Amino acid sequence: MSAQTISRDGTDLVKAFESCLKPVSGRKGFFTTYICPAGVLTIAWGHTNDHGRRFKAGEVWSQAECDAALAQDLATFETSVSTILKDVPLAQHEYDALVSISYNIGPLTRSSIPAKLRAGRKAEVRAVMARWNKGGGKVLPGLTRRREAEADLFEGKIDEALRTAGVVRAAPLPMPQQVDTPQPPLTVVAKGTKREAAAVAAGGTLATGSGTSEPHPFNSALTVAGIALGLALVVAAGFLLVRKYKLIAEDWR
Repeated sequence: MSAQTISRDGTDLVKAFESCLKPVSGRKGFFTTYICPAGVLTIAWGHTNDHGRRFKAGEVWSQAECDAALAQDLATFETSVSTILKDVPLAQHEYDALVSISYNIGPLTRSSIPAKLRAGRKAEVRAVMARWNKGGGKVLPGLTRRREAEADLFEGKIDEALRTAGVVRAAPLPMPQQVDTPQPPLTVVAKGTKREAAAVAAGGTLATGSGTSEPHPFNSALTVAGIALGLALVVAAGFLLVRKYKLIAEDWR
């Protein structure tokens, strides 16, 4: 069995609370260090010098470096949770919540959560999580909200958890099970048949007389021939257009 990893729900929750800070003024996509409310030097998605890549105050990272550190940090806490609770079966939403809180507070062994789970007292996990809402000796609203979201996620209330975290996702749309075959727009067909249309136009029409009131028999014959030729050209052009349309339609798919 492959090792359990955090899902999109868990990752989105972590990212929503950590945020990618602190943007460098005038340099889009670059971030520098800052001091978190608990007085810890931090960069990117809540990354500190406690684990992973080390950094100095004032260092500047690109978005790619920030995202790489996040991936590394998540992997670190995935391993930590999986190791500490290797004897405890966890549903995906439970695992996600525990990785999220571990990302913020450190190894779960700092709390009584592992003991509660081994004793089968999952209902008490919410209360334990709620206690971890202080930073620098003060209750922080952001931590209180995060613990609420993590508790909801742990209990399988995924929508409530993401809503509390402020995660916004596009509403899913129903997918049709019968999909129309792609057809080229008229502009494409017109462009593709331009050469054929030009060839037809080059055939022109024959003169039908001098405009006198008494048509000459020869002019009448030319008129009939012209009409016949015109009809033939129309038929030929129609054939070419249909054939061209079929070819374009096949390529369009």
